[in-house]
Amino acid sequence: MMSEPVVIANRPHLARLLLLFWLAEVAVGLLFAAGGLRLFGPSENGGAAVLILMGLVLTAAGVVMAGLCWRIARLRGAAIEMTAEGLLDRRLSERRLPWAAIRWKVMFNGRSYAVQFDLSEPVRSEAAICWPQRALGLFSRMLRHPEFTLSTLGTGISAHELGKRLERFSSASS
Repeated sequence: MMSEPVVIANRPHLARLLLLFWLAEVAVGLLFAAGGLRLFGPSENGGAAVLILMGLVLTAAGVVMAGLCWRIARLRGAAIEMTAEGLLDRRLSERRLPWAAIRWKVMFNGRSYAVQFDLSEPVRSEAAICWPQRALGLFSRMLRHPEFTLSTLGTGISAHELGKRLERFSSASS
């Protein structure tokens, strides 16, 4: 017996608010970097370099997170659809990902719980994952976590609740 399709609507309100926060972080990061550049000179003892580095890190993180929030904030309709054919998370990709290619689990990622997953080839290469998710995926892989995140932002449900819905179609990996 096949499970009934699961459709999770996009709820963009929090993403819109967070978008403002991440854009402010980009601005603060640029101010730090500009301040460091102004201080940079022959008598500088390393503080300017730290300001520049901090500013660039804040700016990069803000750009990625603003990109993710922007995608969620402007999405109309369903955010996630789960059917017997696969998973479609329109905040991640416009392509349906077959269950056989997904290895997922609910895990604590250092800040909170998240549904994270890897995709097997050739699905991974053909999935056309959006750039913010690919950037976050690089960071996840550095931490030896599954590459992609099934974001709870814009769904109104927790990672554990999302995992329960995923289990209707595919078992979690260990």
